[in-house]
Amino acid sequence: MTKVIKNKINVRAQMDRHQEICARIEEIADLCARENRTRNDAENEEYEALIREDQIVCMRMQAALAPAAEISADDRRREAERLMRDNYRAGRQTEIIFCRDLMMVADAAKGAIIPLNIQDIIRPFEEGFILDKVGLPMPTGLRGDFVWPVYEMAEAEIAGEGVELSDAKIPFSKMVAHPERIGIAIPATNQSLNQTDGLLEMIIREVMPRALRQLLNKVVFSTTKANNATHLVGPYVALAGNAKELSAVPTFQELNAGMKAAVLETGIDGEHLCWTMTKSMEAILEGTPVNEKGIFVPMVQNHMLCGLPVYTTHVMRTKDAEYIGLGDWRYQPMGLFGALRFIVDPYSKARKDCVDFVLNADYGTVTLRPEAFALGKIGKASAPAAGE
Repeated sequence: MTKVIKNKINVRAQMDRHQEICARIEEIADLCARENRTRNDAENEEYEALIREDQIVCMRMQAALAPAAEISADDRRREAERLMRDNYRAGRQTEIIFCRDLMMVADAAKGAIIPLNIQDIIRPFEEGFILDKVGLPMPTGLRGDFVWPVYEMAEAEIAGEGVELSDAKIPFSKMVAHPERIGIAIPATNQSLNQTDGLLEMIIREVMPRALRQLLNKVVFSTTKANNATHLVGPYVALAGNAKELSAVPTFQELNAGMKAAVLETGIDGEHLCWTMTKSMEAILEGTPVNEKGIFVPMVQNHMLCGLPVYTTHVMRTKDAEYIGLGDWRYQPMGLFGALRFIVDPYSKARKDCVDFVLNADYGTVTLRPEAFALGKIGKASAPAAGE
Protein backbone atom coordinates (compact mmCIF):
# COMPACT_ATOMS: atom_id res chain seq x y z
CA MET A 1 0.00 0.00 0.00
CA THR A 2 1.31 3.41 -0.96
CA LYS A 3 2.23 5.70 1.90
CA VAL A 4 1.01 9.26 2.22
CA ILE A 5 3.46 11.59 0.48
CA LYS A 6 5.59 13.64 2.87
CA ASN A 7 8.34 16.08 1.99
CA LYS A 8 10.67 18.59 3.60
CA ILE A 9 8.58 21.28 1.97
CA ASN A 10 5.29 21.65 3.83
CA VAL A 11 2.91 21.08 0.93
CA ARG A 12 -0.15 21.91 3.01
CA ALA A 13 1.30 25.25 4.08
CA GLN A 14 2.14 26.09 0.46
CA MET A 15 -1.33 25.06 -0.64
CA ASP A 16 -2.94 27.22 2.05
CA ARG A 17 -0.81 30.18 0.98
CA HIS A 18 -1.88 29.65 -2.63
CA GLN A 19 -5.51 29.83 -1.52
CA GLU A 20 -4.84 33.01 0.45
CA ILE A 21 -3.27 34.58 -2.63
CA CYS A 22 -6.20 33.58 -4.84
CA ALA A 23 -8.67 34.91 -2.29
CA ARG A 24 -6.89 38.28 -2.10
CA ILE A 25 -6.73 38.59 -5.89
CA GLU A 26 -10.47 37.88 -6.06
CA GLU A 27 -11.11 40.52 -3.38
CA ILE A 28 -9.30 43.10 -5.51
CA ALA A 29 -11.18 42.02 -8.63
CA ASP A 30 -14.55 42.13 -6.84
CA LEU A 31 -13.85 45.61 -5.45
CA CYS A 32 -12.96 46.93 -8.91
CA ALA A 33 -16.08 45.31 -10.37
CA ARG A 34 -18.34 46.85 -7.72
CA GLU A 35 -16.83 50.29 -8.26
CA ASN A 36 -16.74 49.81 -12.05
CA ARG A 37 -13.07 50.76 -12.38
CA THR A 38 -9.64 49.35 -13.14
CA ARG A 39 -7.03 48.69 -10.46
CA ASN A 40 -5.30 51.72 -9.00
CA ASP A 41 -1.50 51.96 -8.62
CA ALA A 42 -1.43 50.43 -5.14
CA GLU A 43 -3.66 47.55 -6.21
CA ASN A 44 -1.56 46.98 -9.32
CA GLU A 45 1.60 46.80 -7.22
CA GLU A 46 0.00 44.34 -4.79
CA TYR A 47 -1.45 42.27 -7.64
CA GLU A 48 1.92 41.90 -9.37
CA ALA A 49 3.59 40.92 -6.09
CA LEU A 50 0.89 38.30 -5.44
CA ILE A 51 1.28 36.83 -8.92
CA ARG A 52 5.05 36.52 -8.49
CA GLU A 53 4.69 34.89 -5.09
CA ASP A 54 2.04 32.50 -6.35
CA GLN A 55 4.31 31.30 -9.15
CA ILE A 56 6.98 30.43 -6.57
CA VAL A 57 4.43 28.72 -4.31
CA CYS A 58 3.12 26.57 -7.16
CA MET A 59 6.65 25.60 -8.23
CA ARG A 60 7.39 24.51 -4.66
CA MET A 61 4.27 22.35 -4.60
CA GLN A 62 5.18 20.78 -7.92
CA ALA A 63 8.70 20.05 -6.69
CA ALA A 64 7.46 18.58 -3.40
CA LEU A 65 5.05 16.26 -5.15
CA ALA A 66 7.46 15.20 -7.90
CA PRO A 67 8.27 11.86 -6.18
CA ALA A 68 4.61 10.92 -6.59
CA ALA A 69 5.19 10.61 -10.33
CA GLU A 70 6.96 7.33 -9.59
CA ILE A 71 3.81 5.91 -7.97
CA SER A 72 1.11 4.50 -10.24
CA ALA A 73 -2.17 6.39 -10.54
CA ASP A 74 -4.09 3.32 -9.36
CA ASP A 75 -1.99 3.10 -6.19
CA ARG A 76 -2.49 6.79 -5.44
CA ARG A 77 -6.23 6.49 -6.02
CA ARG A 78 -6.52 3.42 -3.78
CA GLU A 79 -4.58 5.18 -1.03
CA ALA A 80 -6.79 8.27 -1.33
CA GLU A 81 -9.93 6.14 -1.14
CA ARG A 82 -8.57 4.31 1.92
CA LEU A 83 -7.74 7.62 3.60
CA MET A 84 -11.21 9.06 2.93
CA ARG A 85 -12.88 5.93 4.28
CA ASP A 86 -10.66 5.79 7.39
CA ASN A 87 -11.27 9.48 8.08
CA TYR A 88 -15.04 9.32 7.88
CA ARG A 89 -15.15 6.19 10.06
CA ALA A 90 -13.00 8.01 12.63
CA GLY A 91 -15.19 11.11 12.43
CA ARG A 92 -12.48 13.21 10.76
CA GLN A 93 -13.03 15.64 7.90
CA THR A 94 -11.31 15.03 4.57
CA GLU A 95 -10.49 17.69 2.00
CA ILE A 96 -10.00 17.01 -1.71
CA ILE A 97 -8.38 20.10 -3.17
CA PHE A 98 -7.96 20.72 -6.87
CA CYS A 99 -5.33 23.39 -7.44
CA ARG A 100 -4.10 24.20 -10.95
CA ASP A 101 -2.55 20.99 -12.31
CA LEU A 102 -2.67 19.21 -8.97
CA MET A 103 -5.43 17.46 -7.13
CA MET A 104 -4.67 16.45 -3.57
CA VAL A 105 -6.36 14.64 -0.72
CA ALA A 106 -5.43 16.23 2.58
CA ASP A 107 -5.21 14.16 5.74
CA ALA A 108 -6.53 16.63 8.30
CA ALA A 109 -5.17 14.57 11.18
CA LYS A 110 -1.58 14.33 9.93
CA GLY A 111 -1.32 17.31 7.61
CA ALA A 112 -0.01 15.06 4.86
CA ILE A 113 -1.00 15.04 1.19
CA ILE A 114 -1.83 12.39 -1.40
CA PRO A 115 -1.53 13.73 -4.97
CA LEU A 116 -4.04 12.42 -7.49
CA ASN A 117 -4.63 12.56 -11.22
CA ILE A 118 -6.91 15.57 -11.75
CA GLN A 119 -8.72 13.74 -14.53
CA ASP A 120 -10.36 11.51 -11.90
CA ILE A 121 -12.54 14.52 -11.09
CA ILE A 122 -12.39 16.71 -14.19
CA ARG A 123 -13.06 14.08 -16.86
CA PRO A 124 -16.55 13.10 -15.59
CA PHE A 125 -17.34 16.81 -15.39
CA GLU A 126 -16.10 17.61 -18.91
CA GLU A 127 -17.56 14.61 -20.68
CA GLY A 128 -20.90 15.55 -22.16
CA PHE A 129 -20.47 19.26 -21.42
CA ILE A 130 -20.89 21.73 -24.28
CA LEU A 131 -17.17 22.56 -24.44
CA ASP A 132 -16.34 18.88 -24.81
CA LYS A 133 -18.87 18.66 -27.65
CA VAL A 134 -17.18 21.41 -29.67
CA GLY A 135 -13.58 20.57 -28.74
CA LEU A 136 -12.82 23.44 -26.35
CA PRO A 137 -11.07 23.11 -22.98
CA MET A 138 -12.52 23.99 -19.58
CA PRO A 139 -9.82 26.13 -17.93
CA THR A 140 -9.27 25.52 -14.23
CA GLY A 141 -7.20 27.14 -11.50
CA LEU A 142 -7.85 30.61 -12.92
CA ARG A 143 -7.07 33.78 -10.95
CA GLY A 144 -9.61 36.42 -10.06
CA ASP A 145 -8.28 38.88 -12.62
CA PHE A 146 -8.10 36.39 -15.47
CA VAL A 147 -8.80 37.95 -18.87
CA TRP A 148 -10.21 35.59 -21.48
CA PRO A 149 -8.17 35.00 -24.64
CA VAL A 150 -9.70 36.73 -27.64
CA TYR A 151 -10.23 35.41 -31.14
CA GLU A 152 -10.71 37.80 -34.06
CA MET A 153 -10.89 40.67 -31.61
CA ALA A 154 -9.72 43.33 -34.01
CA GLU A 155 -9.06 43.69 -37.69
CA ALA A 156 -6.14 45.66 -39.10
CA GLU A 157 -7.11 48.62 -41.26
CA ILE A 158 -5.61 50.60 -44.09
CA ALA A 159 -5.95 54.28 -43.29
CA GLY A 160 -4.47 57.49 -44.54
CA GLU A 161 -2.35 59.80 -42.42
CA GLY A 162 -4.33 61.34 -39.57
CA VAL A 163 -7.39 59.16 -40.17
CA GLU A 164 -8.94 57.78 -36.98
CA LEU A 165 -9.11 53.99 -36.71
CA SER A 166 -12.41 52.35 -35.79
CA ASP A 167 -12.96 50.57 -32.46
CA ALA A 168 -12.11 46.91 -31.99
CA LYS A 169 -15.04 44.49 -32.00
CA ILE A 170 -14.67 43.44 -28.37
CA PRO A 171 -14.01 46.05 -25.66
CA PHE A 172 -11.51 44.88 -23.05
CA SER A 173 -14.07 45.51 -20.30
CA LYS A 174 -16.15 42.62 -21.67
CA MET A 175 -13.28 40.15 -21.43
CA VAL A 176 -12.74 40.28 -17.67
CA ALA A 177 -14.50 37.50 -15.81
CA HIS A 178 -16.44 38.10 -12.61
CA PRO A 179 -16.62 34.64 -11.02
CA GLU A 180 -19.34 33.69 -8.57
CA ARG A 181 -19.42 30.90 -6.01
CA ILE A 182 -21.25 27.73 -6.87
CA GLY A 183 -21.83 24.92 -4.39
CA ILE A 184 -23.35 21.46 -4.16
CA ALA A 185 -24.05 19.35 -1.07
CA ILE A 186 -24.97 15.65 -1.19
CA PRO A 187 -25.68 13.73 2.05
CA ALA A 188 -25.22 9.97 2.35
CA THR A 189 -26.02 7.77 5.34
CA ASN A 190 -23.24 5.97 7.16
CA GLN A 191 -25.10 2.70 6.60
CA SER A 192 -25.03 3.14 2.83
CA LEU A 193 -21.34 4.06 2.89
CA ASN A 194 -20.47 1.05 5.02
CA GLN A 195 -22.65 -1.43 3.19
CA THR A 196 -22.18 -0.32 -0.41
CA ASP A 197 -18.75 -1.01 -1.80
CA GLY A 198 -17.45 1.94 -3.84
CA LEU A 199 -20.24 4.39 -2.92
CA LEU A 200 -17.83 6.86 -1.32
CA GLU A 201 -15.61 6.87 -4.40
CA MET A 202 -18.59 7.07 -6.76
CA ILE A 203 -19.94 10.18 -5.01
CA ILE A 204 -16.57 11.92 -5.22
CA ARG A 205 -15.59 10.87 -8.72
CA GLU A 206 -18.91 10.62 -10.55
CA VAL A 207 -21.97 11.98 -8.76
CA MET A 208 -20.60 15.38 -7.74
CA PRO A 209 -18.87 16.18 -11.06
CA ARG A 210 -22.12 15.27 -12.82
CA ALA A 211 -24.10 17.51 -10.45
CA LEU A 212 -21.65 20.33 -11.16
CA ARG A 213 -22.11 19.84 -14.89
CA GLN A 214 -25.90 19.99 -14.52
CA LEU A 215 -25.63 23.26 -12.59
CA LEU A 216 -23.35 24.81 -15.22
CA ASN A 217 -25.70 23.61 -17.96
CA LYS A 218 -28.46 25.53 -16.24
CA VAL A 219 -26.24 28.64 -16.09
CA VAL A 220 -25.08 28.49 -19.69
CA PHE A 221 -28.30 27.48 -21.47
CA SER A 222 -31.03 29.19 -19.42
CA THR A 223 -33.09 31.90 -21.04
CA THR A 224 -33.38 33.60 -17.65
CA LYS A 225 -30.76 34.22 -14.98
CA ALA A 226 -30.22 30.99 -13.12
CA ASN A 227 -30.64 31.10 -9.33
CA ASN A 228 -30.58 34.93 -9.28
CA ALA A 229 -26.99 35.02 -10.55
CA THR A 230 -25.36 38.41 -11.00
CA HIS A 231 -22.57 37.63 -13.45
CA LEU A 232 -23.16 33.96 -14.28
CA VAL A 233 -25.29 34.53 -17.36
CA GLY A 234 -25.30 32.55 -20.59
CA PRO A 235 -25.77 33.94 -24.11
CA TYR A 236 -29.47 33.09 -24.42
CA VAL A 237 -30.69 35.40 -21.64
CA ALA A 238 -30.24 38.49 -23.81
CA LEU A 239 -31.85 36.76 -26.81
CA ALA A 240 -34.93 35.28 -25.13
CA GLY A 241 -37.10 38.38 -25.46
CA ASN A 242 -36.50 38.56 -29.20
CA ALA A 243 -36.13 34.88 -30.12
CA LYS A 244 -36.82 33.91 -33.73
CA GLU A 245 -40.24 32.33 -34.15
CA LEU A 246 -40.04 28.78 -35.48
CA SER A 247 -42.66 26.28 -36.60
CA ALA A 248 -43.95 23.64 -34.19
CA VAL A 249 -41.65 21.29 -36.10
CA PRO A 250 -38.90 23.58 -37.41
CA THR A 251 -38.09 23.28 -41.10
CA PHE A 252 -34.64 22.85 -42.59
CA GLN A 253 -34.93 26.28 -44.16
CA GLU A 254 -35.78 27.93 -40.83
CA LEU A 255 -32.77 26.42 -39.11
CA ASN A 256 -30.21 26.48 -41.90
CA ALA A 257 -30.97 29.84 -43.49
CA GLY A 258 -32.82 31.54 -40.67
CA MET A 259 -30.33 30.73 -37.90
CA LYS A 260 -27.07 29.20 -39.13
CA ALA A 261 -26.63 31.51 -42.12
CA ALA A 262 -27.74 34.51 -40.04
CA VAL A 263 -24.97 33.88 -37.50
CA LEU A 264 -22.34 33.30 -40.19
CA GLU A 265 -23.34 36.52 -41.95
CA THR A 266 -22.12 38.49 -38.92
CA GLY A 267 -18.53 37.42 -39.69
CA ILE A 268 -18.34 34.56 -37.18
CA ASP A 269 -16.23 31.82 -38.76
CA GLY A 270 -18.28 29.10 -37.06
CA GLU A 271 -15.39 26.81 -36.16
CA HIS A 272 -17.06 25.86 -32.87
CA LEU A 273 -20.73 26.23 -33.77
CA CYS A 274 -23.14 23.85 -32.09
CA TRP A 275 -26.92 23.48 -31.81
CA THR A 276 -28.58 23.16 -28.41
CA MET A 277 -32.03 21.62 -28.02
CA THR A 278 -33.97 19.09 -25.97
CA LYS A 279 -33.57 15.36 -26.56
CA SER A 280 -37.20 15.16 -27.63
CA MET A 281 -36.72 17.86 -30.26
CA GLU A 282 -33.66 16.07 -31.59
CA ALA A 283 -35.75 12.89 -31.85
CA ILE A 284 -38.48 14.75 -33.74
CA LEU A 285 -35.95 16.17 -36.21
CA GLU A 286 -34.43 12.71 -36.67
CA GLY A 287 -37.78 11.73 -38.17
CA THR A 288 -38.31 14.94 -40.13
CA PRO A 289 -37.11 15.02 -43.76
CA VAL A 290 -34.99 17.84 -45.13
CA ASN A 291 -37.38 18.03 -48.08
CA GLU A 292 -40.89 16.63 -48.21
CA LYS A 293 -40.35 15.49 -51.80
CA GLY A 294 -38.01 12.87 -53.13
CA ILE A 295 -35.68 10.61 -51.13
CA PHE A 296 -36.16 10.72 -47.37
CA VAL A 297 -33.17 12.43 -45.73
CA PRO A 298 -33.69 13.18 -42.02
CA MET A 299 -32.70 16.61 -40.75
CA VAL A 300 -30.70 15.18 -37.84
CA GLN A 301 -28.36 12.27 -38.52
CA ASN A 302 -25.80 10.95 -36.02
CA HIS A 303 -26.39 14.00 -33.79
CA MET A 304 -25.57 16.38 -36.66
CA LEU A 305 -27.90 19.08 -38.05
CA CYS A 306 -27.04 21.30 -41.01
CA GLY A 307 -23.47 20.03 -40.78
CA LEU A 308 -23.12 21.02 -37.10
CA PRO A 309 -23.16 18.93 -33.90
CA VAL A 310 -26.26 18.84 -31.70
CA TYR A 311 -26.01 19.14 -27.91
CA THR A 312 -29.11 18.13 -25.98
CA THR A 313 -30.22 19.47 -22.61
CA HIS A 314 -33.60 19.74 -20.88
CA VAL A 315 -32.73 23.35 -19.96
CA MET A 316 -33.84 24.39 -23.47
CA ARG A 317 -37.46 23.81 -22.37
CA THR A 318 -39.15 26.02 -19.78
CA LYS A 319 -42.68 25.75 -18.42
CA ASP A 320 -43.79 28.34 -21.00
CA ALA A 321 -41.74 27.60 -24.11
CA GLU A 322 -39.19 25.42 -25.86
CA TYR A 323 -36.14 26.75 -27.66
CA ILE A 324 -33.45 25.78 -30.15
CA GLY A 325 -30.16 27.60 -29.73
CA LEU A 326 -27.10 27.96 -31.91
CA GLY A 327 -23.74 29.42 -31.01
CA ASP A 328 -20.02 29.50 -31.55
CA TRP A 329 -18.97 28.53 -28.04
CA ARG A 330 -15.46 29.90 -28.13
CA TYR A 331 -17.18 33.28 -27.71
CA GLN A 332 -18.69 32.10 -24.41
CA PRO A 333 -15.52 31.19 -22.49
CA MET A 334 -16.01 29.66 -19.08
CA GLY A 335 -13.73 28.37 -16.37
CA LEU A 336 -13.20 27.46 -12.73
CA PHE A 337 -11.28 29.94 -10.57
CA GLY A 338 -8.93 29.19 -7.72
CA ALA A 339 -9.24 25.79 -6.08
CA LEU A 340 -12.03 23.29 -6.44
CA ARG A 341 -12.73 21.97 -2.94
CA PHE A 342 -14.51 18.76 -2.02
CA ILE A 343 -15.19 18.30 1.69
CA VAL A 344 -16.18 14.95 3.17
CA ASP A 345 -17.86 16.22 6.34
CA PRO A 346 -18.92 13.70 9.03
CA TYR A 347 -19.94 16.44 11.51
CA SER A 348 -22.73 18.63 10.13
CA LYS A 349 -25.34 15.89 9.75
CA ALA A 350 -24.15 13.63 12.55
CA ARG A 351 -27.59 13.67 14.21
CA LYS A 352 -29.02 12.10 11.07
CA ASP A 353 -26.12 9.63 10.91
CA CYS A 354 -25.14 11.13 7.55
CA VAL A 355 -21.91 12.21 5.92
CA ASP A 356 -22.14 15.44 3.93
CA PHE A 357 -20.26 15.71 0.64
CA VAL A 358 -19.82 19.40 -0.17
CA LEU A 359 -18.31 21.01 -3.26
CA ASN A 360 -17.45 24.70 -3.51
CA ALA A 361 -15.93 26.48 -6.48
CA ASP A 362 -15.79 29.88 -8.15
CA TYR A 363 -17.02 29.82 -11.73
CA GLY A 364 -16.98 32.52 -14.38
CA THR A 365 -18.34 32.94 -17.88
CA VAL A 366 -18.85 35.88 -20.23
CA THR A 367 -20.35 36.43 -23.70
CA LEU A 368 -17.66 38.01 -25.87
CA ARG A 369 -19.69 38.36 -29.08
CA PRO A 370 -23.50 38.24 -28.78
CA GLU A 371 -23.79 37.98 -32.56
CA ALA A 372 -22.16 34.53 -32.35
CA PHE A 373 -25.40 33.17 -30.88
CA ALA A 374 -28.98 32.76 -32.09
CA LEU A 375 -32.12 31.56 -30.37
CA GLY A 376 -35.28 30.18 -31.90
CA LYS A 377 -38.60 29.66 -30.11
CA ILE A 378 -40.65 26.62 -31.05
CA GLY A 379 -44.18 27.54 -32.13
CA LYS A 380 -47.27 25.84 -30.74
CA ALA A 381 -48.84 23.13 -32.86
CA SER A 382 -52.14 24.16 -34.40
CA ALA A 383 -55.26 22.32 -33.29
CA PRO A 384 -56.50 19.66 -35.76
CA ALA A 385 -59.49 20.51 -37.90
CA ALA A 386 -62.88 18.99 -37.00
CA GLY A 387 -63.19 15.41 -38.18
CA GLU A 388 -59.42 14.83 -38.41
